[in-house]
Amino acid sequence: MIEQRLQQRLRLLLIAPAVLIVLIAALAVTTARAPGQQPREALFDLFARLEPRPAMDRRDVAIIEIDEESVARLGPWPWPRTALAELVTAAEEAGARAAVVAVPTEGPDPLSPEVIGRYWLDEARGEDEAARVLAELPGNDLALAASATGLPTALGVSASVPGTDAAPSWTRTDAAAAEWLEIAGEDASGYLALPAARPVGAFTPALEGAGIPAVIGLPADPDGVVRRTPLLWAVNGAPAASAGLAPLAAETPLRAAPARNRLRVGGSPVRALAAEDAVLPLGPRGDLRLWLPADTDVPTVPAWRVVTGGDRWTQPLEDRIVFIGQSVTPDATVQTARGPMGLARVHALLAEQASLGAAPVRPVWAGAAEALLALLLGALAVAAALFLRPALAVVFSAFFSVLCLAGAYFAFTSNSLLLDPLPAVFAMAGGQLGILAMVLGNMLVRDDAVRGAFHGALPAATMEKLQSRKGARLLRGARREVTVLSAALRLPKEVVRRFEGRPDDYIRFTASANDALRRTILAHSGTVDFGENGQLLAYWNVPEASDAHVEHACACALRMIDDVNQLADNIQASALAGGAGTDEGFAESTIEIGLASGPCFAGPVGMGARNRYSVIGDTVALATRLRARSSLYGPSIVTDDVVHDALRHHYAFLDLDLVRLGEDGEPRGVYGLVGNPFLKASKAFRTLADTQRELLLTWKAGDLKGATLQLQRLRATPGVPDAYVDLFEERIARARAEEASPDHGRWDAAETIIL
Repeated sequence: MIEQRLQQRLRLLLIAPAVLIVLIAALAVTTARAPGQQPREALFDLFARLEPRPAMDRRDVAIIEIDEESVARLGPWPWPRTALAELVTAAEEAGARAAVVAVPTEGPDPLSPEVIGRYWLDEARGEDEAARVLAELPGNDLALAASATGLPTALGVSASVPGTDAAPSWTRTDAAAAEWLEIAGEDASGYLALPAARPVGAFTPALEGAGIPAVIGLPADPDGVVRRTPLLWAVNGAPAASAGLAPLAAETPLRAAPARNRLRVGGSPVRALAAEDAVLPLGPRGDLRLWLPADTDVPTVPAWRVVTGGDRWTQPLEDRIVFIGQSVTPDATVQTARGPMGLARVHALLAEQASLGAAPVRPVWAGAAEALLALLLGALAVAAALFLRPALAVVFSAFFSVLCLAGAYFAFTSNSLLLDPLPAVFAMAGGQLGILAMVLGNMLVRDDAVRGAFHGALPAATMEKLQSRKGARLLRGARREVTVLSAALRLPKEVVRRFEGRPDDYIRFTASANDALRRTILAHSGTVDFGENGQLLAYWNVPEASDAHVEHACACALRMIDDVNQLADNIQASALAGGAGTDEGFAESTIEIGLASGPCFAGPVGMGARNRYSVIGDTVALATRLRARSSLYGPSIVTDDVVHDALRHHYAFLDLDLVRLGEDGEPRGVYGLVGNPFLKASKAFRTLADTQRELLLTWKAGDLKGATLQLQRLRATPGVPDAYVDLFEERIARARAEEASPDHGRWDAAETIIL
C-alpha cells in the first residue's frame, strides 16, 4: 500500500492540508492566552460541568436578597443606605462573620436628608428654613458606616468593567493604599499594575475607610457569559477587591505575588494571591476562572424577613459570610456557564472558591504544547489518509481525537489544568479534509495528460475510450472477479553471477524481455502492472469487464512461453553470428507463470502523471505464490482450481498438488497448464495426467501404499521433473513416520501456503 501511495504527486497533494494545519497551530499559539475564545471556552464549560469544583463541608456563604416581595413590603427600590445599614446590623446580630454590600454605595446617597435638603435649598435659593434644617440632619452614610464598624464589611462599588474581549486598561496602584493588601516578597516599588474599573463616583467622607471597597461588576466574554474576573481592581487610583474576594480580605490580609517578568505601566500584574493557607494562581490579567460547584444554590433570606421576621429567619446567616444583593433590576443578573444567576450569588460562590483555593489554571506553555500537538497529529492524520483506507483513516482521527479529549479532561480533573485539545482535533480533521479536497480537485481537472499515465499499461481499446473522454467511469475503483497473471524471468544462478560486474547488460536484457511480454499481455486485452523483484503482473476483467477473462489469461500465458522460447532462439542465433554485445547465457532464461482468479479491488493507485492501474487482493498474492512453485512442480504455468475448473475441457492441465491458503483454509487443487486442446488428445499426455491424478487421489485419501505405487509409475514416465518426484517421496516418508507416532492425528494431505 505504501509503495502504491508513494507514486502520487505528494507535494501538490499536501499543500492544502499543510497550510491548514500550520494555520491551526499558529492560531492555537496566538490565541492561547486570549480569554473568551470559542469553541475552547465551550469545551472548558463542559469540563467544569462534568467535574464541578469540590463542595465545602458546610455552606460558608448566605444571601440577604432584596427581591420583589421585599420592595412591595418595605418600599420601592432604590432603598436608602439606612435600610442597608439595618440589614448589615441584622447580619451582625445573627452572628455572621462578615458582610458584603453587593449594591452600589459609592457617591452620595440620593435619599439621604442632607442631599435632599441641599437640593431643596438650591431650588429655594437658600430661603427655606425647613430645607436648611433637613440639610443639617445626619446623612444616611453615617448609619451605614456605623453598622460596618461592628462587623467586617465590604462596600459595593458598581463599577463599569471592560469585557474580556477588550484590552485591559492597566493602572499603576500603590499597594500601601490598602491596609488589607501587601506585596509578597521584596518589592522596592510597592506598586502593582491592576486592571482599571470605572465607578460612578467616590466614597463619601463618612464611608471612606468604613469598609473594604468591593467591585460588583463582572466582565463578560464576547458571547455574554461570565467565566472569569480579576480579583483585584484599580478604583480611583487605589486597590479594590472583587466582591467575591472582599470578605476574605476583610478577615485576613491578602498577599499579592507580582509577575516580575511582566511590567505594565510602571508595575507588575498579580500572578497569585494568598490568604492564610489558600493560594490562588491567577491568569495573565490577574483574573480567576469561575469554577462552580455541583450545587449552586446558596442559603437565601428575603430582606423583608430579615427586617420583620425575627431571629428564626436570620438563623441561616449565623457564622457565614453574608452578601446583601438585589434582584429587582435587570443588571442584577448575569449569564454564567450554568445559566443566569444573580450578581450576589455569583460573588458568594466566588468567595467560597477563593477560600478553598480552587483555581483552574491555564499554563503559560499551553499554547505552544497545543500547537505542537496539532502539527504532530495533523501530520499523522494526513499520512493515515495517504497510506490507509479511508475508513481506517477516519477511525485513526476519531481515535486520537477521543484520546486528546480524554487527556485534556484527565488533566483538568487531576491537576485543574485547562488544556485545549481542539487544535489537534481540528488539525487532524482539517488535514484529512484537505487531502479529500485535493483528491476531488484532481479528479475534476483530470485531462489527457493524466490519462496518458496509463499509456502502455491498459489495452488499446480501453485507452481509446479514455482519450475520447467516454470512459471516465473506467478509472473508478471496482471490486469484481479478476484473473491475475504473475510472471518472472529466471536465469540459472551461475549465469547471473557472470553479470555481477555488468549490471547494465543484465538490466537491459530484463527490460527488453519484459517489454516484449508486456506487448503480449496488451495484445490479449490484459492490463499490465509491475511487482517486486522485476515481476510482471497482468489483470483481466479490469478496468473493462469481460466474460472470457480466464480464457484470455490462459492464452496469454501460453503465448508468453512461446515469446521466451523465441527470445532464446534469437539470442543463440545472434551469438552464433558473432553479434556484438550478445551473451549466449541469456538464452538459458526461462519463464515462471502463476495464474489465479478471484474477487479483488482494482483501480488507479497513484496521482496525475505518476498514476498506475493495479489490483489489490489475496488473488494477486496467490498468483505470485503459484509462480514461485513452478520450478518445484515442473510446468511453467501453475494455476489455481478456479482457472482449472473454468477451462479444463479446453486446455491441457495436470493435477499437481493440494494446498491450503492459511491455517484455516479449505484444501484446494493446484494445476499445471501445459498446452492447448491438441496436446490434451495425445496418448503421452493422457498417461502422465492419469498417473499424477491417481497419485493425488491416493495421497488425498491417505493411502500411502497406493501413493507409493503411483509415484513409482510417475518416476518411470519420461519428462517428469525429479524435483516433483522428490517432493512426494519426502511427503510419503514423513507421513509414514507420523503414522507410526502414538499422537498421530487426523490425516491432512494439503500443504499450507501463507499469503
